[in-house]
Amino acid sequence: MDISIIILSYNTQEITDKCLRRLQLSRVNCQKKLKNKIEVIVLDNASSDGSVEMIKKNHPWVKLIVSKENTGFSKGNNIAMKKVKNPFILLLNSDVYLEEESLYKTLAYFRVNLNCDLLGARLNFVSGKLQPSSGNLPNPVNIVFWILGLSLLPIIGSIIPPFHPKNKGFFSKAHQVGWVMGAFFAFKQEVFEKTHGFDENLFMHMEEIEWCKRISDYGFKIWYVPQVEVVHLHGASTNFDLGKSFLNELKGVKYYLQKYYRNFYLPVKLFLILGLVLRIIAFSLLGKTKRARVYVDGLTVI
Repeated sequence: MDISIIILSYNTQEITDKCLRRLQLSRVNCQKKLKNKIEVIVLDNASSDGSVEMIKKNHPWVKLIVSKENTGFSKGNNIAMKKVKNPFILLLNSDVYLEEESLYKTLAYFRVNLNCDLLGARLNFVSGKLQPSSGNLPNPVNIVFWILGLSLLPIIGSIIPPFHPKNKGFFSKAHQVGWVMGAFFAFKQEVFEKTHGFDENLFMHMEEIEWCKRISDYGFKIWYVPQVEVVHLHGASTNFDLGKSFLNELKGVKYYLQKYYRNFYLPVKLFLILGLVLRIIAFSLLGKTKRARVYVDGLTVI
């Protein structure tokens, strides 16, 4: 059950430091129980905040790769994954803090469920509240329901499997899903060998969902497993710019539709415009002009 853990670092020195400290505790615990090898690879994407020096000083047990440019999430992870020879890989965000049992439970689940090829954990906010982190693969129908906010209605969600489920029941037990969030993305090495990793046309956001589409198309099974829990500082790796995150996701949705549903993109685009306009009106009336501005910018993206 040897595993390689890959972390990308970009100007998050303090967060990355804590991430690695928590990871080391989980790593030691896992090695005691499974007697396995666990390597940790950190690829620094040209940080300018002293992250490289911190990692060298505080975490000499880490295999550090220093990039001269910010390669982004997709390309950076692909570079690191090509160096892995262990049978399991875990992609871990620098803003994710493992629990002591997280690694052990991950590998133990792979051992007991041979039908699981890729595993996503339960992500918790710092408060302990659940962060929705998996869902059904997007398609023209559930993307329309998502942008219009209709997938939040229980009756709609029960008929059309939602792209971004919010129902707590969806996250209450282990089950097969369409995608899991890239913040904690554990899988068998053969998944990478067959599917060749992330589409590097996606710099950040939607890249894990696009890859999950290809992973599923190859017949691999993706599971959400809430027994494995971690803490996710949602937005920390993007300096908490959630507006920028939404715009990047919208760009990713456009790319995904054009790649897999090209013939449906134009009619779906009309609904995307309608959904954004409705959000602009709603948030403007509520006095949330900053949020409304994000959706105005969204109109230029699609």
